Amino acid sequence: MAVKAYEISPKKSVRHQAVDYEFHYQQEVLREKERMKKKIRQAAVMLAAVYLIAIVAFHFAEGWTWEDSVYFTTSTITTVGYGDLVPHTYFGRLFTIPLMLIGIGVGFYVIYTIQDYGKYHIDGVSRHVERLRNSKN
Repeated sequence: MAVKAYEISPKKSVRHQAVDYEFHYQQEVLREKERMKKKIRQAAVMLAAVYLIAIVAFHFAEGWTWEDSVYFTTSTITTVGYGDLVPHTYFGRLFTIPLMLIGIGVGFYVIYTIQDYGKYHIDGVSRHVERLRNSKN
């Protein structure tokens, strides 16, 4: 079997490949941006859900004001724990234990997601600058 050789103008082929590469690069950038935005939204929703559930639980279980519930939830999730407000009911204490663990996990996930988003943008800029440098040579 003989292999057919196709005659393609090198100039046209390189131009077509460059345009094709740029198109696919831009599509990949857009997909990655959407993925990162989705992760940030998910992290924000998880944090908001933990906050709202905890605030409502402490408000009704402990009889605290909304402000005290927000304050205690924030100090618990951020692991500050001033100690000026403490749950006194059985349910309040029982609820605080998983709140600490879940709150720390969600907090770390939020921080990781924000860091990942920033790293992606820095890497993207670096790749773009490197591509521009290489195209000039």
